[in-house]
Amino acid sequence: MTDKQLKQAKSQLPQGERFDRAYSAFEGGIRLISKKADGSETRYKVHFEADDNVRIERF
Repeated sequence: MTDKQLKQAKSQLPQGERFDRAYSAFEGGIRLISKKADGSETRYKVHFEADDNVRIERF
């Protein structure tokens, strides 16, 4: 994942969530984890588009 793609993924997070970490999933692909102010985590699956952009989907 490039810096540009990471910025795109971060910009798609819902308001009130902040990027915490990303990792390569065992099943393949990349997962992104965000945290809310209360400490709860939300996981997202990163999808790579044909035009080198990314979108995230709640896991």
